[in-house]
Amino acid sequence: MAPERLYALTIYGYRKPGMPEDAYHRYLSDHHAVLVRKHLVKLGIVRYTLTHNTSETKEMMKRIFGNLPEGHTSDCDCLAQIIFRDVEDYVRARNDPYYKEVIFPDHENFADSNRTQFVTGWVECHIVDGKIV
Repeated sequence: MAPERLYALTIYGYRKPGMPEDAYHRYLSDHHAVLVRKHLVKLGIVRYTLTHNTSETKEMMKRIFGNLPEGHTSDCDCLAQIIFRDVEDYVRARNDPYYKEVIFPDHENFADSNRTQFVTGWVECHIVDGKIV
């Protein structure tokens, strides 16, 4: 039997102008993600992850790729990824009053929404927990 196909919404997030980097990542992890995860899990979302792209981790790119031109690396502050079985699961989450009244307005506290970018696609796993799948 073929594995179930999952889909991802990937969000390239940027911190609001003037917000210190550490305050952004702390707020995102300790406050916003708590609001989001409680909501998403109730609506059948499979996975929600944050990848923090900090000054420190951006420096790792030099170690990974050497002299790769800077324009080839993302300048976003965080990648949020939401994995779902059906797009309607996520649409339902976004249309829910809790999202509209609590989660969406919270972006004003940390995000530069004018710079936010989105990507959707299906997920293909080749290694999970150190094993080829």
